[in-house]
Amino acid sequence: MSIPLKKTQKKLHDPIQNTSIGTNQSNKLTAFLDDTISNAYKRPWHRLERGLRLNRLRQFVDKEKIRMQLSQVEAAELILLLQKALDKKLLNSKTAIIYDMETETILEIKGLVSHRNADGFLKFQFIEKKTGGNTPGNVTMKKRSNSIHAQPNTVDES
Repeated sequence: MSIPLKKTQKKLHDPIQNTSIGTNQSNKLTAFLDDTISNAYKRPWHRLERGLRLNRLRQFVDKEKIRMQLSQVEAAELILLLQKALDKKLLNSKTAIIYDMETETILEIKGLVSHRNADGFLKFQFIEKKTGGNTPGNVTMKKRSNSIHAQPNTVDES
C-alpha cells in the first residue's frame, strides 16, 4: 500500500532495504555495538560513565545484602547513601573504590563503614579522610615577623 505523492514530492529510494550489502552492514553494526557493550565494564572505575557506575554499585549492594544478611530497608539505605556519595563525587576517584576490571565487580569501597545500633539495624556511613586544611583538629602556625614593629594581639572587650 503506497501513499499517494503530490506532484512536487519525489519517491525516496532506500539503499539499505532489500540489499545484501545493507544487511551485512547492519550485522557489522550490531556486532560492533554488542562488543562495545560487553567491554563497557572492562574499563577502570574512574573511566566508567555514571549509569554504569550506578549499575555496579547496585550489584555491590546485592552482594553485600547476601553476605551481611541485610534487610530490604538496610539495602535501600545503603544504595541511597552510595548514590548520594556518587553525586557528591566522593566515589569518582580510582582510589575510592577497589574495582576488578576482569570480573567487572566492586571489591571494596574505601571509607564505607557499618554500625549496628541498639535497635539492631545496620547504619552505613562514610568516614571522611583527614585533610591538611583548616579543620578544628588541625592547627596552622603563622610565621613570626622579625620586625620591631610587630604589634601584640589585643582583645576588644565590648
